[in-house]
Amino acid sequence: MSSAQEMLSRFGDADRCLRHLERSRQELLQLVEGLTDGVLLGRPGPEVWSPAEVLEHLALVEESAGKIIRRLRKVALGEAEPFPPPPPGRTRPDGRFLAPPPMEPKGGLTRAQLLERLEAVRQRLLLEVAESGECLPRPPTYAHPFFGELTALGWLQTLAYHERHHLQQLRQRLSRLAP
Repeated sequence: MSSAQEMLSRFGDADRCLRHLERSRQELLQLVEGLTDGVLLGRPGPEVWSPAEVLEHLALVEESAGKIIRRLRKVALGEAEPFPPPPPGRTRPDGRFLAPPPMEPKGGLTRAQLLERLEAVRQRLLLEVAESGECLPRPPTYAHPFFGELTALGWLQTLAYHERHHLQQLRQRLSRLAP
């Protein structure tokens, strides 16, 4: 197991991951609720996503991971072929991960659209996890651009890590805006 996979394993089994995701989503929604539209939609810098763009990114990543979880279940059941390998992940010069182009936000969504999208994607993810059940921690695997070969449970663990990471990032950025 790689060190990245060991880090992800701290999020535990599917039930524990889902509790992490529920908690971080509630914290994220509470944070967003207190933002004016100007702060929600405004970029704090030219190369920095707005809070709205971060929410859109979270929805894109969660939707993609949900599809991977579904595909891994179908591969395990012999109902689908494995995915072709993904391109390797890209990093910034400082070592931070760069979102793959399909996971970059496009912008232009309203607060209501973002919240609806986050809810719809989460409901689909919960359905995929429930349908995958005991298959989640078992092979097959699919390569994550940064964390290597992961089972469906590993992909669920990345979501728990990912949302927590961006929640902390948003809190830090927003604390700099406070008077």
